[in-house]
Amino acid sequence: MSEKTDVLIVGAGPTGLTLAAGLLSRGVRVRVVDRAERASPHSKAITLWPRSFEVFEALGVGRELYDRSVKLAATNYYTGDRHIGRLRMRPLAGTRFPVPVSLPQVTTEEVLREAVGRHGGRIEFGSRLESFDQDDDGVTARLADGTEIRAGWLVGCDGAHSTVREGAGVSFEGATYPQSFVLVDGEYDTEYAHDESYYVMGRTGVIVVAGLPGGLYRFFASVPPGVEVQDAEAAVARAVAENSPLRADSVKVAGSGVFRIHRKLADRMRVGRVLLAGDAAHIHSPAGGLGLNTGVQDAGSLAWRLAAVVRRGLDEAELDAWQEERLFVARGVVAEADQQTRMWLLKGWRRWLRDIGITLGLRTGVIERVLPRRMAQLDLVLPVQGPAAGRLRSGSRLPDVPVTGRGQHLYDLLGGGHLLLAAGEEGAGALAGLGLPADADPEVLRIVTVPAHGAQSLGVPRRSLCLVRPDGVVAAAAATSDPAGVEALRSRLLALIAPAPAGSQAR
Repeated sequence: MSEKTDVLIVGAGPTGLTLAAGLLSRGVRVRVVDRAERASPHSKAITLWPRSFEVFEALGVGRELYDRSVKLAATNYYTGDRHIGRLRMRPLAGTRFPVPVSLPQVTTEEVLREAVGRHGGRIEFGSRLESFDQDDDGVTARLADGTEIRAGWLVGCDGAHSTVREGAGVSFEGATYPQSFVLVDGEYDTEYAHDESYYVMGRTGVIVVAGLPGGLYRFFASVPPGVEVQDAEAAVARAVAENSPLRADSVKVAGSGVFRIHRKLADRMRVGRVLLAGDAAHIHSPAGGLGLNTGVQDAGSLAWRLAAVVRRGLDEAELDAWQEERLFVARGVVAEADQQTRMWLLKGWRRWLRDIGITLGLRTGVIERVLPRRMAQLDLVLPVQGPAAGRLRSGSRLPDVPVTGRGQHLYDLLGGGHLLLAAGEEGAGALAGLGLPADADPEVLRIVTVPAHGAQSLGVPRRSLCLVRPDGVVAAAAATSDPAGVEALRSRLLALIAPAPAGSQAR
């Protein structure tokens, strides 16, 4: 007889753990399996951006992770021995996590596992998915030890070599960079500032340097095509000796590795009741540090939707909307990382043009104004269909700013569910005409009237209504003077807060 669960998650990395904690916190039964015998001890990804912390904070761990990290004050660019510019990381507006940080993935995973445990979940290490079949009602998964699990949904968060992706027949197209890359984490006697990152585009390759908690550093370097690496530590030392403009003497190595970089993208992230997230759906260069962040946001965006499908009968078309949004983001991230990686490795006149572009961009302030917010994706507009109010568009992210006289921030009010904002007295008056259910569950929908100063800081026009998703994204907005817009907002709202079928609970 099959063991039963609502959702089976394959893979206990940051994406799988974020999804598991998000689902469990919403009352969904979850199984998490991972083929590894134990949690990985390796640092892997280290860069985290504000939107990931906002996902983590919804799970109750954002502030803890942020406080344990190294806050990056600037990024420096070198061509050989020449310092061509320093990009200051000014605090980003509209978020409580205003700068990018450096934090080893092993720490991120540790804190997320604790969050999963607090919500009653556990990680089944040493459990390898062997095969699965799906039908209209769910998925039957078979593990290598003979266990059979019947799940309503299967989510592959199992990385670049995803068993779930392969079993679902999803193509994963792309290419591999010709260079190998090596890294060392450890103690260094060095002139590199611990709270800044560095891109050194040297004579024989690129070196990337960043500080880690505990006074450690990461040195990441490219290896010329065709060169075989037998010893990662020696390869990094050689790259530093050949290219580093600043002194960097290794004192003690904490970890090292050799790897290749790929850029690949799945053609789908949903096949019936099988979903893909994180590296199972998209992989790319670590340039910009967007990989882990994109997977975490895949999971954060999926958790509220999948929980609503399971618990309240939300239309499964919302999962197709999730797929469209996340593939849109993944395409942009893969292209961005590829562009930056190619920029690292330019030679000849192209290298000269690159250096002029960086120098001018930094001197004029253009890079400082544009690049951090673009990398943080704070201004990214998702392909969301819905009415707009003035410049407030469906698919845009509302800033996390104080919106009430009690000092509450917008994201505090979300509470895991949707939020209907009524801007000003005119907006509040329009609520009565929406015909909303009087007994709406506050964990599904909260209604807040925002005073004029709060609406202004949010960028929400006065005399308007704004429906905000649990991830802070605008689902619909309408001026109270626009009857068609208000009706479209009402329809979208009622679709998203679909009541649970009579007597239903998590299966």
